[in-house]
Amino acid sequence: MNKESSIGIFDSGIGGLTILKKIRELLPRENIIYYGDWKNNPYSEKSKEDIQNLSAKIMDFLIRNNCKAVVIGCSIFSAASLDFLKAQYKIPIIGMIEGGVKSAILESKQKKIAVMGSAFTIKSNVYEKSIKEINPEITVYQISCKALCTMLEKGWENYSDRIEVLESYLCQIPDTADTLILGGTHYPFILNDIKKFFNKKIVDSSVESAIELFRILGQEDLLREGYKKGRIEFYINGDKEIFKDVAEKLFEKEEITNMFSLY
Repeated sequence: MNKESSIGIFDSGIGGLTILKKIRELLPRENIIYYGDWKNNPYSEKSKEDIQNLSAKIMDFLIRNNCKAVVIGCSIFSAASLDFLKAQYKIPIIGMIEGGVKSAILESKQKKIAVMGSAFTIKSNVYEKSIKEINPEITVYQISCKALCTMLEKGWENYSDRIEVLESYLCQIPDTADTLILGGTHYPFILNDIKKFFNKKIVDSSVESAIELFRILGQEDLLREGYKKGRIEFYINGDKEIFKDVAEKLFEKEEITNMFSLY
């Protein structure tokens, strides 16, 4: 493992592309390997043990491909597997929870924070626990947005009732909440729609995780040097064309030429 080694990112599908974009903007010289595990989706219906076992297999793949640090680009993976993986692997592993939590606590003046997330993430109570560990006086409102992940994976624009569905979730946030954590990496794709129903402070965990990665690589003296732009390699075990369509909206065409299928 050295400065030329890659950064690994993994997710259950397209959501992790939001964190990939933030990392690319902040660390353009870094080589990145992205693993999209579509085959085993939906993860929200799996047990914690199953998610941990699948995440360990992905970590093994990333380690074999010489990754110097790994970002878990998924709140479900982070909630179920972060501590489990940190106990087994020696390289830095960054989840999607902690950075967003710390930022939200700093932003919330009323000490009332809402979190929108998948059914699994909300049921795990990981956001409330993390917030209360830092400041037990904060009130946390957790909103389970069960349908959003599937709708975003299959194409948000394909659902004529998408705004009504989104509103049905966000209307559950009390008016007293002054900060909303996007507790899923898919949600930045629909940030403008979310702002229609919550016009206060919104915390994007993807941004905070990218900043944390930058900090850790600098601390460990692992930042890649020089001026050459790093490469991105995509490894997908599902419908590569759907994934490519989304990736093309976020990245320059030459950045998504290294896309490989895993079966």
